[in-house]
Amino acid sequence: MSETWTIAELADRAAGLLRDSGQRVNGRVREVPSERLIRWYTTIGLLDPPLTRRGRVALYGRRHLLQLVAVKRMQAEGSSIAEIQITLAGATDTMLAQAAGLPLDPPTAPAPPPAPSAPPARPLPVPPLPTAPLSAAPPPTAAQPTAAAPPSPPAPDPRPSPPAHPGRRPQEPGVTEGAGPRFWARRAESPSWPVHGVRLAQGVTLLIDGAGRPPTEDDLEAVLAAAGPLLAVLEERRLHEGSAT
Repeated sequence: MSETWTIAELADRAAGLLRDSGQRVNGRVREVPSERLIRWYTTIGLLDPPLTRRGRVALYGRRHLLQLVAVKRMQAEGSSIAEIQITLAGATDTMLAQAAGLPLDPPTAPAPPPAPSAPPARPLPVPPLPTAPLSAAPPPTAAQPTAAAPPSPPAPDPRPSPPAHPGRRPQEPGVTEGAGPRFWARRAESPSWPVHGVRLAQGVTLLIDGAGRPPTEDDLEAVLAAAGPLLAVLEERRLHEGSAT
């Protein structure tokens, strides 16, 4: 991506190019553009809108610089804003570069000279490896007595052990003596009544739990009429899909 500048950086670059030209109008140095003048040029169409924005900061590019310098040079030659608008309407980058007296592409910095190549490294001499004298093999050592293996534990008795208190029913796992069964050991009782739903609006459903009968059409009309204030609150607080975004 080409180089981009903020509006202050664009004004500084254009001012530097205009000062380097040395053109004068009516015996005085030609006025350099300011940030307010750049915004006004953009409003009347002498400058294109910014290329992009970084948050709330507008960014400008090479074409904006060519447009800005071309406008100021034509003003220095005596052209009015109206004449400049007509002349630069639909101008290409090449036409803007000619009017601004600038190259079409920004000058590039010369490439640095290549670094001198280092002379090839000479291989270092490898010293001979020292040879160790052959030593006599160590005399064989006497065999050490092996430790005796520990005795194996006795096999468990396959017969079940008698209960600690004969005649008493074994306790349920996780239940202490004298206490009732745990709440997780009880079987959850399923409800014996249906649950009815009434769609009040898109994304808003009223659940009626424990009704002795399904709602009739008269019930639905009455519920919908009474749900008006609730829907108004949900819409005001944007809590269902029908709310405005």
